[in-house]
Amino acid sequence: MLEGKKRMPPSPAPPPPAEVLWRPGCPFCVSLRRGLLRAGVSTVEHDIWASPDAAARLRAVTGGDETVPTVIVGTQSLVNPSVRQVLRALEAEYPGHQQPSPEPESAGTVHVRGGTGGLLWTVVGTLLWVVLAVWRPTTTWHLAPLLIAAAWPWVVGQDQSPGDPSSRRRVVAAGGAGLTIAVLASAALSATGQLQGPTWTGSGSPAVEALLLAVAGAGLATALGLARTVRRSSSASARVGTRVLVTSDDVVIVEGNAYFPLDSVPNGVLRPSDTMSVCPWKGVASYYDVHLDDQVVPDGAWSYRHPLPPARRVKGRVAFWNGIDVDRD
Repeated sequence: MLEGKKRMPPSPAPPPPAEVLWRPGCPFCVSLRRGLLRAGVSTVEHDIWASPDAAARLRAVTGGDETVPTVIVGTQSLVNPSVRQVLRALEAEYPGHQQPSPEPESAGTVHVRGGTGGLLWTVVGTLLWVVLAVWRPTTTWHLAPLLIAAAWPWVVGQDQSPGDPSSRRRVVAAGGAGLTIAVLASAALSATGQLQGPTWTGSGSPAVEALLLAVAGAGLATALGLARTVRRSSSASARVGTRVLVTSDDVVIVEGNAYFPLDSVPNGVLRPSDTMSVCPWKGVASYYDVHLDDQVVPDGAWSYRHPLPPARRVKGRVAFWNGIDVDRD
């Protein structure tokens, strides 16, 4: 007796591609698009400078501005997200479909997230030190080697999170790179006679002092970056009266303010206002009017869209005030 063949259930249809709204010259767009490609995420990309319809759609999603990259996954709109946030959105929107995973790194490869920004600040600091040393070789620019060695691991450390298993390698790699550049710059200046100033102690060699300061800077910044990879994120919720606006267990606390992920705030709640402020170490803050049903809180939220390197932890996040209560666990 022949047994009939069992019919296999049809596999779920693949989800539609994620839509990426971007513009040329945006380094964050380049980074995200490259990351989504490595992760195997199918995308459809729209250049907002080449397509007025895409630009209008972006403004509708973000509440009036043109913040890129913005990714649309089903009903979710993610403003300046990470690859992991896009993958989480795909999983939430299409739970029956196996979502891709980021490609594993090959053995011996260390990918430094935030490395471009760290390298930029390291190079700028090195060039400035060289110019100052050539201009005044008898003046000791004591903090220069310390800051140069610390810049790269500090910037990279701001981008790491406890949930990333390769964070520690990235921070250590950046610390080694920053220290190497500072040591090479010190050796070059010493060999050409540009380090002739007095030391802090009044004795010893300026070159030795520069080396010790470089080691201290790289070590301190690397230690702080490593501490961030094991620190747990806080949980918090924001509410207007008794109405909960947003709740997240991925909250960053800076200067006593809770910064929530932008993609955790429901669409339409944040609408850009004309208010701006400047922080000397975080950068330019853009404000939003908070709309919740028939209630409007003017300038009730703010975000640093492009924070300075010391405050990269708040990138892609929003904080609340002006009558909006924040409850922290």
